[in-house]
Amino acid sequence: RILDLGTGTGRFSTIFAWVFDAHVIGVDPSTAMLAAADGSDQTKRATYVAGSAEAIPLRDQSCQLAWLSQVWHHVRDHQACARELQRILSPDSDVLVRGTFGDQLDGFPTLFRFWPAAREICRQLPTIQHTIAVFVANGFIFAEHRRVDQATAVSLHEFAERTRFRADSSLVLISDSEFLEGQAAIEMAAANEKVPDPVIERIDLLVFQRAV
Repeated sequence: RILDLGTGTGRFSTIFAWVFDAHVIGVDPSTAMLAAADGSDQTKRATYVAGSAEAIPLRDQSCQLAWLSQVWHHVRDHQACARELQRILSPDSDVLVRGTFGDQLDGFPTLFRFWPAAREICRQLPTIQHTIAVFVANGFIFAEHRRVDQATAVSLHEFAERTRFRADSSLVLISDSEFLEGQAAIEMAAANEKVPDPVIERIDLLVFQRAV
């Protein structure tokens, strides 16, 4: 049984259910997102439940893996979240924390090239050092730190089309003038792109193991 904490609309829950032939429980505080996830899932191996990271609505030792993707910086109480993960996981289970950390910001050259103010926003995110300290203090062993390259867009044009919606939380937090200036610059650069070049971003993945 896999916990997808902060599942949103169930993007990873459905993938995990198929790939690992596992039962996945997606937990998220947004009932609107959960409704969309529940309606789109066709695997019948994923269950969606409303709940917070600080009060996970699952029984003790009921899961064997926990997945947190781009959600750690949204958690209000990291200590409480780590305690809850320690409670609901069985011994020797793993926690995978995927995301952006305030002390590791070299993975987003395109984003920060056009919106340098977004880098300063991201510097305020939890650091890797802080995250490791929180999990170790709550009964976990730090097992691994991986850096995974992913193609966010097949071209600068596609990336510019996405940023136009301003969905990235760092773009939401900068000023309107800074966003519009950066959007105009990236659309101009995209228009002059002769050969499409993929936009590659590097995402950090921290792996923790629940101590026996």
